[in-house]
Formats: sequence, C-alpha cells, structure tokens
Amino acid sequence: MAEHLTRLELDEWLSGLDASGRAERHVAACPACGMLAERMRQARESSLREPRAKAVLARLEEKRARSAKPLWSWGVPWVAALAVGLALVVYVPRATEDDVRLKGTVALRLLSAQGAPVADASPGERVTLAVGTGTYRNVLVLAVDEAGAVDQLWPQEGPTSGTVKPGAEVKLSPPLEVTPGSVALHAFFADAPLDVEQARAALTSSVVEAREKGQAPLDVATPGDIGKAQARTLLRVMP
Repeated sequence: MAEHLTRLELDEWLSGLDASGRAERHVAACPACGMLAERMRQARESSLREPRAKAVLARLEEKRARSAKPLWSWGVPWVAALAVGLALVVYVPRATEDDVRLKGTVALRLLSAQGAPVADASPGERVTLAVGTGTYRNVLVLAVDEAGAVDQLWPQEGPTSGTVKPGAEVKLSPPLEVTPGSVALHAFFADAPLDVEQARAALTSSVVEAREKGQAPLDVATPGDIGKAQARTLLRVMP
C-alpha cells in the first residue's frame, strides 16, 4: 500500500479538485484513508449546515453576482470550491499532526504498535484503542462479535465506564490482543459514569432488532440513548 494521503489531499478530493483520480483510487483501496475521508466528509456536511458558514457562502455568491468582470463566468467553479474550502477552514474542528482531536469531537479508532491506524488485523496482533474524548471524561467501549455477543472492552472490568482526560485523543491501556473473528467496537461518552450493564443491554437489544430485519450484528448502529455522544469502528480480522 502506498503512503497514506494527507488531510489536504483528502480535502481536495472531497471538494472535487482531484482531476487525476489518484486520491479516489487510493481511498477505495486503503481502509485507513477511507475511514478518515468519511469522518472528514461528515465534518464537512456538519460545518456547512452552520448558520455562519451559510452566511460566508451567501456573501461570496453576492460578491460574484455584483461583479461585472467577464472572468467570473469561467471563475465560478473556482469560487464555489473556494467557498467550500473557506467554510471548512473556519468551522471544521481541526486536528494536529498527531490527529489529536480538539474539544467538541469524539472519535474511536485502533492503532498499531507503531501508532498507525488499523482497520484490518490478524489473530495474535496487538492493537491499542484510542478515543477522541471531546469534552467528556467518562468513556465505555463495548465490542460486538460476528455472532452478536456483546462484551465489555474498556475498561476491562468494573460496573461503570472509565475516566479519561477530555479534549484530546487518548490511548487506552492495556493494548489488546486480536482474536479470531471480526468485531464492531462501540464507544459511549458522557460527563458522568456510565452503567456497563445498561449499555450492554441497549446494544444487545439493537443486535436483536437488527437480526429481525436481516442485518448482521457487525452492521448495528451504536445506540444513541446511552451517554452524551457515541462513536463506532470496525476491526476486520483476517484468518
């Protein structure tokens, strides 16, 4: 696999400015970049719904309409792309070079021993859970396997969620050893401790409902009524 795409390259691709098609091909073949691109797409859509972002776009469009210079006729696509980029720069929560999330954003991902994002692994490998905590101090991570069983993943034991530092990406310890079978990981975030059994019951109920609809346990959405925010990721385990 080639080197991962930068956030700028992904942003240009999402803005429709990748004429070569290289980014699209890379995203299709790279699970890590695909996951990051999806998070960026969701953040883009959220930011462009903000009233202030809409006001910026409206002012740019008004300025374009008032201009009598002929260059605006061929410059419209460029202006539209600039408007989108401006909205993203101003309103999308940024991350540092280490992908550390700022306050207000929650995230869940798996990292290798070298710190690289992991979407596919083999039994016996060791991975580390990492969460973007947003403004929340309490985190609970549950796992759903291919059979639909729900297990407590972090903290590894205890009746309530664990405590983390808010406002940054936190690596949860200890590292986990990958076992056979793919799993979907569900993270719950809150200001106060979360009850493990309540979250487990809610997720188990979602699995049951999904099966009744013909859906696989790994495709179940994270229950939105547990905690103040949720995040989800999938670990595909290869034979």
